[in-house]
Amino acid sequence: MKVVFLILVIFTKGGDLKYEKIPFYYSEEPPLCEEMFEEKVKYIKNPNYTEGNNEIWILVKYKKQNVIAHFCQNNEGTYVR
Repeated sequence: MKVVFLILVIFTKGGDLKYEKIPFYYSEEPPLCEEMFEEKVKYIKNPNYTEGNNEIWILVKYKKQNVIAHFCQNNEGTYVR
């Protein structure tokens, strides 16, 4: 069994960044990075958004945390699609 990792960049309440490394196991073809991302995150409407207030209208969440970026790597640390 092979593994590829989805790494989420999360913006914490304290204003710091943290990385969440989520393994995906496969035997034949690795899943696409975007497929792994879509499987793990949820999109919600920003309750604080109003037109012109400079906030985004959709938030990307993983376990109630704000996700601001993502990428994928294999065991060797090579970036994958």
